[in-house]
Amino acid sequence: MKTGKPTRLSEKLNAELDTIRAEHAASISSQLKSFRIDLKNIVGAAQHTIASDTRRFQTETANIFETQLRSIRLWLTISPWLIAGMVLTGIALMMAASFFWTVHLTRSELTELGLTRIERPEGTWLILDPSKTRLRTCTMGERHVTCIRIEED
Repeated sequence: MKTGKPTRLSEKLNAELDTIRAEHAASISSQLKSFRIDLKNIVGAAQHTIASDTRRFQTETANIFETQLRSIRLWLTISPWLIAGMVLTGIALMMAASFFWTVHLTRSELTELGLTRIERPEGTWLILDPSKTRLRTCTMGERHVTCIRIEED
């Protein structure tokens, strides 16, 4: 008499394997359903994050551009006067530097030659250093002129 239960070992193993497969299929189906739900939630959260980050980026970028635009407008109103002032200041500084450099070179050359320049209201005087210079009469061409002879060391 058959009771529906397997009698042989292979039949028992096949029956247990079928039971395990059925349980496993149900478990996989449940896991797959849970995975789909989780994946939908993750995708929704990612879309929300991307949308909010994009809005924040656009807002911050717009604020930065507006700030830069205000700065550029300010420079455009100030800049011509600033540039003109800088150019005039540069020219004045170059002229002053040139003047002082010329005075410095002239005085140092005169000092090296043994001459001292003294400026007074009635005129400019050159004083000879007796240890370095001698006043002589020279002939230039066919003409006699007064010369200063510089005696170098």
